[in-house]
Order: sequence, then structure tokens, then C-alpha cells
Amino acid sequence: MFQRSFLLFFIISSLACTQENKQVQTFSSLNEVLDCQTLDGLKLKYGPENIINDTSWVIGDDTLKGSIIFPNSPKQAFVYFHDTKIVDVTIKGESADWKTNSGLYLGMTLTDVQTINAKNFTLSGFNWSHGGSVVSWEGGKLTGDSTLSHLAVFSNASNEHPGISDEAYKLISGEVEFDVRHPDIQKLNPKLDLISIVIPNIPSKSEGMKIGSRIQKSQMPN
Repeated sequence: MFQRSFLLFFIISSLACTQENKQVQTFSSLNEVLDCQTLDGLKLKYGPENIINDTSWVIGDDTLKGSIIFPNSPKQAFVYFHDTKIVDVTIKGESADWKTNSGLYLGMTLTDVQTINAKNFTLSGFNWSHGGSVVSWEGGKLTGDSTLSHLAVFSNASNEHPGISDEAYKLISGEVEFDVRHPDIQKLNPKLDLISIVIPNIPSKSEGMKIGSRIQKSQMPN
């Protein structure tokens, strides 16, 4: 009797361990996509069969053009170029098999991101096209530098807000900015649903002059 019970326990335990192992998510480094530097580098690392080039996608109210690697899969990522060089890699959705070297991944909660940043940060209000976007990392570890910066958006596309009332949700919505220590934002504790790692673009002298000219014209009275 004891042997049969022990054998049954062993089988159940083994099945539980197997199921647990299947649920473990494995991540690839999103930074390694940036390291490819060019489209040829992407093809060399990930294979041309896994790349859609010269295509467009919509993020928020912006339409961007570039490449998509591993389309329609858990490893899908969007790659944006400037002068043939990769300058931006973005992942979006509830989850993806990517993680930044800084430790960010889709589905991570706001409070966990606070821990990584090691400082509080500023967030835009929810319930609009740029709702839940990080406005400033406030000098924390995710601030980045002239070589790399992080952009992030916390999901609330469905406008569900468990744990807080409709009125409280309205007060943290709209085109306003909030410190993430706001009590109702802490209660909402939204999850990351967009992450971009970006190489900041420093305009050349000629590009800077063109930008300055456009700004000046837009501010001149007709």
C-alpha cells in the first residue's frame, strides 16, 4: 500500500513539475536586435525568412516604416531605421519572448518597473492615444544616455480599472502627467504593453538647419 501511494505521489509530482517547466517563459535579448545595426545584420542573425522589410505599422497615432522580425509570433519585434542604421526596436502586446538588458519585458507591472528604475517616474494619464506613457524616468536607471534610452507604455487599452472606482479612474486619465506614487495608479498597477529601446538621433548640421527652418516658418504669422 505504501509503495503504491509513493508511486502515485511521484507521478503527480512529476506531472506538476513538467507543467510548471512548460510555463516558464524564455527571453531573448532585445538589445541584440539593436546590435545588428543594419538590415543585412538582421538577416545574418535572424534569417531573411524571418523578416518582413519595407513595411508599415501603427503605434498609437503614429505610422512608422521599417522591418518586422518574426512576424505573428511571440518573438515579433518592430525595427525602425534612420539612414539605413537601426535606431529603434519596439515590442508591444501582452507578452513577447524578448527582454531588455535592463530587465524590462511585456506584462511587467508598474511597481516592478519602479524597482528596476530605482526611482519614481512620471506617467501620462490614461484613456487617450498616448495614455500610460512614461514621460520621464526622472534620472533613474532607465533614463539612458546618448547611446541608448528606454520608452515604455503601460497597458490600459480596454480602460478596465479593477480596484479603483470610475471616478478615481477619470481623475488619472487624460492629457496630464502623474507621479507613479499616486495612490490610484499604485492600486491600478498597470502592466507594460509597449517597450522601445532607442538610439537617440543627434541631427547633423544640415538636418538641424532644416528642423529650425520648419519651426520658424510654423511660428511666423501668415
